[in-house]
Amino acid sequence: MTQAKRLSTRLSAVLDLLKPCHCLADIGSDHGYLICEAVLAGKASRGVAVELSQDPYQQTVLAVVEAFLMDEVSVRLGDGLGPLHMGEADALCIAGMGGKTIADILCRGREKLESVKQLVLQPNVDAGKVRSCLKELGFVAEDETLVSDGGFIYQIISAAPKKNATPQIFADRLCLMYGEHNLARGGALMRTLVERDVAHLESVAAQLLRARDGAGVEKRHDVLSQIAQLRSYLAKMAG
Repeated sequence: MTQAKRLSTRLSAVLDLLKPCHCLADIGSDHGYLICEAVLAGKASRGVAVELSQDPYQQTVLAVVEAFLMDEVSVRLGDGLGPLHMGEADALCIAGMGGKTIADILCRGREKLESVKQLVLQPNVDAGKVRSCLKELGFVAEDETLVSDGGFIYQIISAAPKKNATPQIFADRLCLMYGEHNLARGGALMRTLVERDVAHLESVAAQLLRARDGAGVEKRHDVLSQIAQLRSYLAKMAG
């Protein structure tokens, strides 16, 4: 079985957004398929795979050996960007984690990002936290996409260092949650994602009907405001 056939739809979409680079760092490599395919496909000349846990670390080592990439891919055990050398990677990927976890990894290792020209990030949830972190770190989303895999819809963000000191401005909360590129592109996946979020928020609003304290009432008003924004966006899509 080739490495390409082992990539899920989600990871294939991550790889598609990756631009050619010299050294790709894959943080949280899991089974190691993505970093191997990036090198085999010529997207990266070499790679560094980082894993926190022993079992996926061993799986990545095995994948690298099976792909005969021992000279091209270095597999390291450690936390976040810690195992990377300064200036080593010019591209970095983090996929399959929560948005808060991804943001924490990037913020804790911000000094290792000085040489990075592209970030490809795929949060499972809380994509808004990733975009807020990118703004803080001086990166801007160059492209974004949605992918459906296993019944879930994932957001993938490709970001690059902003060339001037002006931070990225998000027009509204929807841009932070879904990304300007995804909102502008629209499409069936975007509609489905927003409709699912509306259904979830309506359930939250119903639960908050019982709230009597000020914080609970304020939270419900905020949720209803989000629902109104999302419904307005869906109406524009339909129009």
